[in-house]
Amino acid sequence: MPIQDNLNGALLISVIDFLLSFVIIGGIGLLLALFPLINRCFKHDEGAGHGQDVPAGSAPAALAKISPPPKPVTLSGIHPGLSDQQLVVLLTAAAYEVLGEPVRIETFRPLAAKDWNWAAQGRSVLQSHRLK
Repeated sequence: MPIQDNLNGALLISVIDFLLSFVIIGGIGLLLALFPLINRCFKHDEGAGHGQDVPAGSAPAALAKISPPPKPVTLSGIHPGLSDQQLVVLLTAAAYEVLGEPVRIETFRPLAAKDWNWAAQGRSVLQSHRLK
């Protein structure tokens, strides 16, 4: 049955498009909800193939007993994922890219919680701008 080229046909197409958009968005939401489950399945399979011999017929709980616990990463510094040396190297590379010439960092110290120099400089720059 073809859709007629009048107001009824236009309304029918609008209703169909409206419903299909909900179906498609719902399908995308379902797919995104399944990603963590798929990720857990693949991580579990990767852990079994790192050179550890697991007896045939063993349960996944036995695999957890065989594998050593992950080592906690303890890095002291101001960045949670980088050591201070890695952070200095990263900042040096960034300064080199911005300035276009070699940069040498001579001292490095994290700012104290009450050291508001950066915030004060930013406020003074913003407040000194006057509209003309």
